[in-house]
Amino acid sequence: MLGISIDQKRIFGLDLLRALAIILIVHGHGAYLLQGTALSGVLAIPLPDTVDIFFVLTGFLIGSSFLSYAEKYQQVDWGKNLHFYGRSALRILPNYYFILIIYYILVHWQLINGDTHEFSLWYFITFTQNLFTPFYNFYWESWTLPVQWWFYLLFPLLLALVTPRIKARHAVPVISCLFILLSLGYRVCVADHATDPFWWGVWIRKTVASRCDSIYIGVLAAWLYTYCPDLWKRHSGKCLIAGLVLLVFLLVFPRTYGSFYTNVLVLTLSPLAFALCLPSLSGIRSSKTILGGILSHISILSYAMFLVNLMIIQIISANFAETFSHWGAWGYLVYWVLVLMASYLLYILVEKPFTLLRNRL
Repeated sequence: MLGISIDQKRIFGLDLLRALAIILIVHGHGAYLLQGTALSGVLAIPLPDTVDIFFVLTGFLIGSSFLSYAEKYQQVDWGKNLHFYGRSALRILPNYYFILIIYYILVHWQLINGDTHEFSLWYFITFTQNLFTPFYNFYWESWTLPVQWWFYLLFPLLLALVTPRIKARHAVPVISCLFILLSLGYRVCVADHATDPFWWGVWIRKTVASRCDSIYIGVLAAWLYTYCPDLWKRHSGKCLIAGLVLLVFLLVFPRTYGSFYTNVLVLTLSPLAFALCLPSLSGIRSSKTILGGILSHISILSYAMFLVNLMIIQIISANFAETFSHWGAWGYLVYWVLVLMASYLLYILVEKPFTLLRNRL
């Protein structure tokens, strides 16, 4: 539909999860437009941190791919890695760098607020803007990409180094638990910086060293999916209930910035809650409904939507705040239309051509 094709191999349950994640992210960034309207009560509804869904899905899908390859060929070789690196670059870099250029132009022309000097563009080009220390005030949403990018680089590299000697079946749980422990340890070490929501956000929530555990929880899910398929299917319902209960607990249990629970545990429990939903959702292979088709299209556009939605909110806030305040809830609807239009154009003009090239590799 409109230049967006859906691969029949896609798993609808995972598309559903991905679509839910991006819908809540776009809503979260633009929800303030509903202030003072009849829908302002929506602002009081607590929302999960659905960025964790993208991290968990990344670990699950990439982990499943490499584990399947390792089982077939008994190891992960450099040919597999080079093929993966090429495909990953074509998937991530075009959209990311294009929006980086747009952000630089908008800030330079003072069309949105920001600072292009405090944090060098070189950091953003090399995905090092938030490895161990935070950044802010420019290209805010880019913080998630280094988390995924460094996983893409390191996970295959480690597998290629260890699988000639140790089976992936044994190596992957050790590697995953190591990164999970390192993330927990990092959050303990920097906890003194997280004294309020802002500093908690940039030090704890938005640094690569702090968020590796989210992806490797997805990798552990992929390990269970690969090596314990009967267990995966048999307990899928129980896992879904456990995941939803944990998610509700995370939403209602109060957080105190500076506490061990908030600074250290929350960001491991949240991806765990979503990972527990994977056994059930991965079993939903397709959907023939109109709503299912819409959600699948949103899932395909999710990367583009993630990169453009906060930029649109910043443009609105910096240049059209008064206009949108007069529009009420219609302003919120206009925001959504702008996000969908911009993400569609980004997908068609930038992402899709490179995706087609990627599919030839």
